[in-house]
Amino acid sequence: MTVELLGLVLLGGAIGAMSRLAITTAQTRWTCWPAWTGTLGANLLGCLLVGLVAGLSSDTHWIHALAVTGFCGALTTFSSFALDMAMMVLVRAWAQLTACILLSVAGGVPLVWVGMQLTASTGVAP
Repeated sequence: MTVELLGLVLLGGAIGAMSRLAITTAQTRWTCWPAWTGTLGANLLGCLLVGLVAGLSSDTHWIHALAVTGFCGALTTFSSFALDMAMMVLVRAWAQLTACILLSVAGGVPLVWVGMQLTASTGVAP
């Protein structure tokens, strides 16, 4: 790992973490939706972005370091997802727990695929 790649991961991570904070804060302040939907939104956005980057050519190590490892790594988080699910179990919010899990999987995987297709359709992919 070079110092340049480490710097890109750090930069992307800082921007990704701030973006996740902005998304979850805005969601709780400006909507009446359950708190877990902010994490869901950040995770789904990250899935789309990972798909977009995955569709790029393989010689883009700096983009992968900045966007996937740094930005998306900090924007999306399994630990926040797991905390949200644990809290729903504690309060016995079974319907919300089911919705959260289903929307995360049923939304995340297709969004990665859509991102890959969007990048490929622009002629950027190899």
